[in-house]
Amino acid sequence: MSRLILAIGNSRWHWGYFAAGTEPLFWEAIAPSQPLSCAELTALLQAQHPEISVKNPIAIASVVPSQLALLPKDWPQLHLQLADVPLPNCYPTLGLDRAIALYEAGCQAGWPVLMIDCGTAITVTAGDANGWFAGGAILPGVRLQLRSLAQGTAALPSVEISAEGDRWAMNTPDAIASGVIHGLAGALRGFIEDWRSQHPQRPIYFTGGDGELLANLLADLPNLQAAPHLLLCGVDRLAQAMTTAPD
Repeated sequence: MSRLILAIGNSRWHWGYFAAGTEPLFWEAIAPSQPLSCAELTALLQAQHPEISVKNPIAIASVVPSQLALLPKDWPQLHLQLADVPLPNCYPTLGLDRAIALYEAGCQAGWPVLMIDCGTAITVTAGDANGWFAGGAILPGVRLQLRSLAQGTAALPSVEISAEGDRWAMNTPDAIASGVIHGLAGALRGFIEDWRSQHPQRPIYFTGGDGELLANLLADLPNLQAAPHLLLCGVDRLAQAMTTAPD
């Protein structure tokens, strides 16, 4: 049977559709403004793939629990919790998305592994050689920093961010872009170099909406891997294990 995956993030809903014999389909959408009926959700999903129906159960990982109420209650749902992730040593308030993405990175590459999720917030999350959570950090992400500058200072122009921007900018928009992306890249470089001092040959996974952008800025560092759908693949892996495990 095909499988439907949903990761509810701080700013967007991220969807995955997995069916035998075909490549997974991934897309994202703004969270709905009001609760959806089965018919409404079906129509939205079938616009992405015509074979999705109310018979497809959804496996969900959410960092915004209140948004679960927007889904139709009569659509079959599997809600993942932190306890469902076989990642020892997690602290109780560790973000579910961080735990799942790190676990998936470890499943793909082996342990130890470092996972950097570049979304609304940027999270740096390490797993040790035994597959245990080994700590990390949280930074404000690209757009959160831009929003903070716009709200906390006199009117600044809107800014387009790209990896090709000049570090030594000659105008205000470019200076903002340079400060944000090169500042974040510098911070991440410090974490990476510290982690690599202990694990010099191990891979580092970049995921999230700005993962590829920041990985490109750090392309001189070896063995960086952009994996934009790491979280959705992890939700799917865990959901399959949970639904096929013996009673």
